[in-house]
Amino acid sequence: MEITLINFMWIIVVLLPVSLGGMLLVRKRLGLEYLRNNHEVSDPMVAVMGMLFAILLGFVLANSMDRFEQARSTVIQEAGAAGDILRLAAGLPPTIGVRIHNKCLRYVDSVIDDDWKSMQADKLSEKTQGLFSELWSESVHYSPQTQGESNLHQSMIDALKVASECRRTRTAQLTYRIPQNLWIVVLVGAVTTVIFTYFLAVENLKVQIFMTSVVTLVIGLNIYMLCGYDAPYSGDICISPAPFEAIRMVFKPL
Repeated sequence: MEITLINFMWIIVVLLPVSLGGMLLVRKRLGLEYLRNNHEVSDPMVAVMGMLFAILLGFVLANSMDRFEQARSTVIQEAGAAGDILRLAAGLPPTIGVRIHNKCLRYVDSVIDDDWKSMQADKLSEKTQGLFSELWSESVHYSPQTQGESNLHQSMIDALKVASECRRTRTAQLTYRIPQNLWIVVLVGAVTTVIFTYFLAVENLKVQIFMTSVVTLVIGLNIYMLCGYDAPYSGDICISPAPFEAIRMVFKPL
């Protein structure tokens, strides 16, 4: 299932009656008087449970957001390296410079059109990788004739190394996810937190229904954010190929 806010809202809409049904069942079975008599125990327990879950969710979400920002930085760095290659190619002799320029632009096009689609399925495009290999081959087999060309060539190789490292990093970022066991802990914590709110003796039933609904909604939205940041290249919360699109707007085929 694609990680979108609309999809998650549908899940919350389905789970909300279950959450409210549990609250109504506890309220009916135990009764307000029984719940009220145990407030001295239930109130602190609800507070402690909520705090523990908030700490857990906060740490996991912060970690996912940090990895998301690292992935964004990787994309910006890779696009910058591609831009450097295009600029450096302009200083080489036209015969080789034009070929490298056009191969680099084809690579940029493929990153935007092919890589980003493939990354939604947690893999990189083989076509894009092939174009990148061709760009490498064209660059490393060029033999500079002057000191100036040698300096430009070395800078171009350095930029290619940066782009290669970024592609390897993107591959790793596609495969890394929050471990399944940690997801189980988060989901158990979410369910337990909602259940603990059932033991609050609220006189007005409508008020308790509203409170339980809000708690369920907020927890669901936080889990949506966690899922979104955990998959940085797909869904609503995703990294766009905007840095590469900017390169494509500036440079044209020769």
